[in-house]
Amino acid sequence: MGSKQDALKLMEKSQILESFSQELKNAFSEIMRFHQVEDGHIFVQEGAPIDNFLIIQEGVLGRYKTGLGEEHLSGDTLRESVKTDAVWVDTVEGVGRVTGFFQNLTDDSSPAYATIVAKGPGEVWSVKGTDMRELVKSNGSFGLELLGYAAQRLRVESKITRGLLKKFNAGSSACTANGKLLKVICYDTSSWVSVGFRPALEEFNKSIKDEELEIRMDFTEERLSAQSAAYATGYDAICTFVNDTASADIIQTLSLLGVKMIAQRAAGFDRIDTNAARAFGITVARVPEYSPYAVAEFGISLLMAVNRKITRASNRVKMSNFALDEGLMGMDIHGKTISVMGTGKIGCILCNIILGFGAKLLCYDVFENEAVKAAGGVYVSKDEVFEKSDIIFLMMPLLPTTKYTINEETISKCKHGVIIINTSRGGLIDTKALLQGLQSGIISGVGMDVYENEEDYFFQDWSARNIPDPDLVALLGNHKVVLTAHQSFFTKEAVDKIILTTLENLRDFAAGKTGLDHPNNCIPITKQGRSKVCNKTL
Repeated sequence: MGSKQDALKLMEKSQILESFSQELKNAFSEIMRFHQVEDGHIFVQEGAPIDNFLIIQEGVLGRYKTGLGEEHLSGDTLRESVKTDAVWVDTVEGVGRVTGFFQNLTDDSSPAYATIVAKGPGEVWSVKGTDMRELVKSNGSFGLELLGYAAQRLRVESKITRGLLKKFNAGSSACTANGKLLKVICYDTSSWVSVGFRPALEEFNKSIKDEELEIRMDFTEERLSAQSAAYATGYDAICTFVNDTASADIIQTLSLLGVKMIAQRAAGFDRIDTNAARAFGITVARVPEYSPYAVAEFGISLLMAVNRKITRASNRVKMSNFALDEGLMGMDIHGKTISVMGTGKIGCILCNIILGFGAKLLCYDVFENEAVKAAGGVYVSKDEVFEKSDIIFLMMPLLPTTKYTINEETISKCKHGVIIINTSRGGLIDTKALLQGLQSGIISGVGMDVYENEEDYFFQDWSARNIPDPDLVALLGNHKVVLTAHQSFFTKEAVDKIILTTLENLRDFAAGKTGLDHPNNCIPITKQGRSKVCNKTL
């Protein structure tokens, strides 16, 4: 393999090269170089000048983005970065498939959009950009032929682009009479969002008038998804909530539509692929805290509702059943052993409330909080939490290491009759294992403000529809469970803080604080960087 004849045969199978004259094909075959490569071979590095184009003989190439910019790596370090930090963009495959051809027609040293890597062993031909340009210079007819082909492609793609712009009304002015305009579309808009944001935005724009900036916000009830991402056409930023999905594919779409920022109006960002956001140059900023007291206090409310059977008692009284029986009996919180798993800001406040009950406080966190220890909390291992606790509060962020903290194995280690309270993230609990624990009696009660599959149901009215999720139906029908729909944050103070911080995040972005420079960013830094994530979730 690798002869001139092989090169000519390959060109006959290429969508771009097969249309060339035989004379031009013969000339190209002289400058084509054959490569037999192993898995992981890197042809082009993101951000580096594009100095050759590739033609596939056999195998598959993958294009990946890391968003490292000027931070060029090489060798094993670059290959490791592609494995750990890069986001897949697309695949280049098929005999005769070409990549990088038009970029090499001109000598403008354009930086590569993505890193191109061999996905498995392969056979690839390459042509240096300098050799192609010298070939064009050597024969004027070659230049005219290539120019004609490029013009034809440009006409087709320009028509497509104009059609898309017309369809989506993109490219509207980014300026107002008074200065810069930042256009934002707000997804998953329930009544409290629009009612809260509209007057606050009007006042905020007045307060920043001297900065020559106006933030304009439109609202949609649709959640961010692959289908609704097109709504963001013509907007500079989007505003999302906890159940909006910003996967790598969706973020790539947003990037192509011109979106440069995601303003998350919540602390959690586990449904945003922040690695993809970094790779595609999109800033992600969140509201790191609003009212930690709201969530901590709500957790205590759930505990009291579960322990003292308040929901069941209220329902019975409303039916004129005033009887008092064993089914309504609870226990004293005073003197019990209560564990808090996750002692960030919210967890710390919760610990102080628990100590006020006169309970024994155990804690678990990978980062021990000195304030909690000073107040009387004792840090123990996970196993000790499960073995010793009468009540367990889950206050951790949802990470790969914390997913299904409550599972069949950990439930088997718990004290009989344990109460579990979760106001953090639904994915911390394996629901099927939880239901088994309730059935066996190991778990005597559960208070949940979150559910692992809540994105399909919470913040929506399902009262007139059948719920197809059997686990959710089982939770709703279990009298040992008190389930609320992600409302622990929902106080006036918290909502006011969410709105103000979101608007401030947008203003900071407009002022040039992007990526890792944004004060509330949640973009991961690559393994070659200083740490994994800025502004760790508390």
